[in-house]
Amino acid sequence: MKITANKTFEAEISESEVKRIALQCIRAAVGWKDDHYVSDGKLYITHYMSTTHSWDEEVLVGEATPNDLAAQRIINQILRA
Repeated sequence: MKITANKTFEAEISESEVKRIALQCIRAAVGWKDDHYVSDGKLYITHYMSTTHSWDEEVLVGEATPNDLAAQRIINQILRA
């Protein structure tokens, strides 16, 4: 996301766009991609696999850090709103 302005401007952003931007910023702050998530205190990433058929595979990255846990809690709140 890049916003460059030399003058003051106003922009209306939909609620869904606000959520998308917030999620993007939070994930970037902790170094996550869209497919990272925390479950049971562990950090996972979902890989999309495909051959003649396709499936998602959850890969354990490691133990979730306090920052990972906090990010997931905030992401969950945003997604529920």
